[in-house]
Amino acid sequence: MKTLDIGIANTALRLECADDTFLNELLQERYGAFVLEGVQNPHIHVLLQPKTSPPTRARIESVKVRQAEGGWRFVYDTFVADVTAGTDRAEVTCLRSAYAVDSFLRTLLALYLPQHEGVLVHASAVRYAGQGYVFAGRSGSGKTTVAHLLHEKAEVLSDELVALRREHGGWVAFGTPFWGDFARAGANLSGSLHAVYLLRHAKEHRLEPLSRRDALAGVLQCSVQFAEGAQVAEWMLGAVSALVREIPVYRMHFLPDDGFWQLVVGEATSAG
Repeated sequence: MKTLDIGIANTALRLECADDTFLNELLQERYGAFVLEGVQNPHIHVLLQPKTSPPTRARIESVKVRQAEGGWRFVYDTFVADVTAGTDRAEVTCLRSAYAVDSFLRTLLALYLPQHEGVLVHASAVRYAGQGYVFAGRSGSGKTTVAHLLHEKAEVLSDELVALRREHGGWVAFGTPFWGDFARAGANLSGSLHAVYLLRHAKEHRLEPLSRRDALAGVLQCSVQFAEGAQVAEWMLGAVSALVREIPVYRMHFLPDDGFWQLVVGEATSAG
């Protein structure tokens, strides 16, 4: 059995697979920047069983996650997985592709993080002067545009999915290996979270501070979660409520140019 240890948002995952060639492909294509060395007790064990054909005939637009005996059952076009109740171990039958593994890990972390003071968010993010700036929104909101506009001004963490976690009394924005149209691997970097900016296309650059209620609704809409049920809703609400209590959230009205960055940096300077 061959293994590959990676770390995403301070979560150590051990990928195990009898096909070491496939693990090497994952390393080269997706996770090279996220490799961990000397891991003794990973938070999550993932047993991969790749196949040359899809593991299910189902044609599903989005991952389906449901509670099953002893845990969770994940079903998608490219993978089927059984995950323990504590989300610490998974057995995955998947198409032999990096995309299939990537899709599974996104779904797994979306379920795992809210149980550990965190959340996975549809967002682009950058690190600037040690601070994390998160620009959240659904498809078409401008996440990749923001990444393109800022990649020479700051360190891009991701243009698609960003992990936010509360650690040591504060919130941290983490880069992930999950990227979108920016077509560049996410960076294994993190920064103390300064603020979350909910993207909205407009005719002028403007920052609109949001009330806690509006911030909660806006961040929840941008949060990633495929599982349903009262327990999952409680985890999500708890994590995002804690986030918006401690971190400012703005509606960022912006044009597709970098003028918005002056507003963001100016606000950060005055807040500091």
